[in-house]
Amino acid sequence: MMKPIILQVLILVCAVACNTPYYSSANNMSGQPATLNLNSGKQLQGKISVRSFDNYSSVSRVQFAEGTDKNYQEYSLSDIQSVYLNGGTYCVKKLIGSNFWSGNALRFVQQLTPPGGRIDLFQHEKMVKNSTTGKDEKQVEYYLQLPGAVNNEIFNLESGKFTPNFDDKMSAYVKDCPALAAKIKSKDKDYFYPFVVNNGDLRRKAVLLQIIHDYNTCKQ
Repeated sequence: MMKPIILQVLILVCAVACNTPYYSSANNMSGQPATLNLNSGKQLQGKISVRSFDNYSSVSRVQFAEGTDKNYQEYSLSDIQSVYLNGGTYCVKKLIGSNFWSGNALRFVQQLTPPGGRIDLFQHEKMVKNSTTGKDEKQVEYYLQLPGAVNNEIFNLESGKFTPNFDDKMSAYVKDCPALAAKIKSKDKDYFYPFVVNNGDLRRKAVLLQIIHDYNTCKQ
């Protein structure tokens, strides 16, 4: 007589746990308020859940519950145009790795530049454990989508695609805008991509946004 009761309790616990809201990153979360934009043109309001195995594996599951509905429907990555979440717009891109991770994966990344530019900047967030405190901390990586990109590929700014010699490599990507290429090549202070400086992430982001703005508005 006890076994059916235990089974019912386990099912109830699982159901509660599976629907408990939490947020680790855009690629690992549950029950988060969001707007889901589909490639069909349909827009849904409700709650989203996303699963991935680790910081660098492709998203394994996307589920969405409309409105106050508690029943989640599963969507494939190919169905999704973008997700509006926590004040930012996220889209699915194929991440081409850094020098430390040469693989690639389909994951949600936050778009930092207006969509449709010849070069676009994206932010990938991941959770890593601090070796001193043992606590999980958010780290940010930047990715660029280059002119003529195929298969939604974006490239890690720490990869051999850009480093070492950022000035040489990046200026070559924008050579069809000679004035901009010259500024990058000469390491102009507003176009120099530093790797070890105070507030390095903020400085690098500012440089990238300046380069992207100039390139996307360049009159060839």
